[in-house]
Amino acid sequence: MSQAGFNLIGYATSPIGLGEDLRSFAAMLEYLSIPFSIVDVPTDSSNKVPLTFSCITTNSYATSVFFMSAMECQKLAQESPNLFSAPKTKIGYFLWELPDFPDEHVGALKLVDHIWCPSKFVQEAFFAKSKQLILSLPLPVIQAKPSGFNFRARLGIPPTAFVALFMFDLRSTLNRKNPQAALAAFRAFAQDKDDAYFILKINRWQKEVASSLQWLPQHPRIPILSQTLSASQLADLYQASNCYLSLHRSEGFGRTLVESLQHGLSLVSTNYSGPADFLTPSNCHIVPWVPKTVLKGDYPHSHHSMWADPVVSNAAQQLQEAYGLPRTERNQAGIATGAQFTLEALAQKYRPILRSYLR
Repeated sequence: MSQAGFNLIGYATSPIGLGEDLRSFAAMLEYLSIPFSIVDVPTDSSNKVPLTFSCITTNSYATSVFFMSAMECQKLAQESPNLFSAPKTKIGYFLWELPDFPDEHVGALKLVDHIWCPSKFVQEAFFAKSKQLILSLPLPVIQAKPSGFNFRARLGIPPTAFVALFMFDLRSTLNRKNPQAALAAFRAFAQDKDDAYFILKINRWQKEVASSLQWLPQHPRIPILSQTLSASQLADLYQASNCYLSLHRSEGFGRTLVESLQHGLSLVSTNYSGPADFLTPSNCHIVPWVPKTVLKGDYPHSHHSMWADPVVSNAAQQLQEAYGLPRTERNQAGIATGAQFTLEALAQKYRPILRSYLR
C-alpha cells in the first residue's frame, strides 16, 4: 500500500452533487500535486461525466475519503467490506440536509475515523450525535469557460429580457428543493411583465416520473431544460441569466447558489441551512422563512425534523428588486463571495490539513 495519497470513493462519473464533490476534491489534490486513486460507485447516471485528471493512479493509499451520505456508506460497507478494512484512516465526506441526524443511523457515522462536511449547518447536526473529529470544509466550486452557446436564442428569449434561473435534481427530493414555490413567486412577480422569463433546468429527468411532474407549467415564458449539459454549457446558461431563484427548504451546501454568485447573477434565496454560511444582505436578496415540519416521506431516513418554508409573497418582492437592477450589471458582492470558493483559494487554505494526512 502506498502511503502518501488518497483513495476517493464515490459517484465519480455521475452528474450529481456528490459526484461533483468528489471531482472538485480530486481537482484540489491535482492542483497540490497529491496523488489519488478513484473508485467509481455505480449509479443510474454513471459514465456521464469524463474524468480528465493527470494525477490519478491505480495505487491503494493509506487514507480513503467516502463522498456519499452516511447511510450509503453503511450500504457500501456491507457490499464491499475491503474498502473499509484496507485503509489506515477513513474519512467520510458526508452530506445531511436537516438539523437532526436520526439516532437509528448514528452507527453509520462510526464507520469512518473523521467526518468532513460542506457547512456549519451539517457540522452541527453531526456534532449533536458524535464526538468524532468533524470539520466543515466546503469544497471548490469550479467554473468552466463558457462555450459561447446562446441559450436565449435557442429558447426564444429576447436579448434584453429579464431571466431568472433555477436548477434542481429530481432525485434530491422535490419538497426540499421546493421548485413549486419558486414558480409561484415568479408567476406572482411576472404576471404583468412580458419581458420576464424563468428557466427551469431539471437534472436526472426520467420518463417514468412524468406523471409526478404534472405541476410543471406549460408556459411560454417558463422554458424547461432537461438534457445533460457539459460544464461549459452550464456556464453559458448562467451567462444567459440575470437572477438565480432558490426557495429551497434546506441545503447541505448550496453549490448552484455559489455558481450563480461566481457568475455575477442577482440571487434571490432562502437564507437557511448551508447557504447561511455565505449569504449576506449585500450579495443576496434574502427571503424570510417560517419553520415547517418535515413529514414522513419528505426526506430519506428522516421521521421527525424541521426545515424552512420560504415566504413566497416576499420572494416575489425580492424578484421585483432584482428586476429593477440594470440588466448589464453583475452582482459584484456576489462575485467577491464566489471567489472564496475557487480551486486556488481553497487548495491553499486546506493544504496543511491535507498534508497532515500524508505523514
